[in-house]
Amino acid sequence: MLLVAVGLYLTNDFNRDQYRLQQDSTKQQEDLALKGQRADRFVRAIDQLGQEGNEKLSIRLGGVYALETLMRESPEDRNTIIEVLCAFIRTHAPLPRQVPRIVPPSTEDIRATLSVLGRRPDPHSLSRLDLSSTLLGLSGINLLSADLTYANLTRSNLESATLKDADMAYVDLRSAYLRGADLTNVNLTNATMQRVSMAFAILVGAVLTNAKLANADLTGSNLSGANLSGANLTNANLTKADLSGADLTGAHLRGANLTGAYLNGVNLKCTTMNGATKLPPGIPRSQDELPIGCQR
Repeated sequence: MLLVAVGLYLTNDFNRDQYRLQQDSTKQQEDLALKGQRADRFVRAIDQLGQEGNEKLSIRLGGVYALETLMRESPEDRNTIIEVLCAFIRTHAPLPRQVPRIVPPSTEDIRATLSVLGRRPDPHSLSRLDLSSTLLGLSGINLLSADLTYANLTRSNLESATLKDADMAYVDLRSAYLRGADLTNVNLTNATMQRVSMAFAILVGAVLTNAKLANADLTGSNLSGANLSGANLTNANLTKADLSGADLTGAHLRGANLTGAYLNGVNLKCTTMNGATKLPPGIPRSQDELPIGCQR
């Protein structure tokens, strides 16, 4: 009986091992098949992106959205897909030698591609959005809650765009046009925004900590409750801007135009105001008048 029991145990143990090996083999075959399917889908999507001409717009759009699906399904391919989509924008919306005064609208496939990139999964662990040397006309685009960290959007036309709750930390918006854009609660920490045009933009609750806004046009913009601590607003135009309740701790407003600006409840601790014009009474105008303990 003992020998029979031992034999049965060894047989069962052998059968279990064989079953596990069979399961592992089946799983490997399934994984290989799945990878092959994804590779085929990737190649087809790339082929769709390469279809040129206005009559092939729907095909290119299909390629963009096919790559978005793959980006979500296959984490190991996400960086490659992001690089492909950025390259698509760079090659189809290149910066011309002669930059027009008014940026023409980008095509629907370019707008769709940027929207897809803005909602990419796990954005902070993936490739940066390299959109350098492009010219983008994105007037009225909806990028609600998009993640555009480190994106290069210089000279882009984002007039009346919806960027509410977007993460745009370290974004490059030099000379971009955002007149009337909705940037409520947007994160623009360390953004590069010299000469940006943001007249009448909504920046309620926005975070612009250490943002570079020299020579920016913020005429009539709503910056109430915004965090502008450490921001560089040298020579910025803040005519009739609403800065009520904003935090300007350590900000630089040398030469800024504050004609008619609303400054109720604004925090101006350690703010540099040399040469700023049309300041309300009681606001210090020079570094010599800064409170003790502030950096000079």
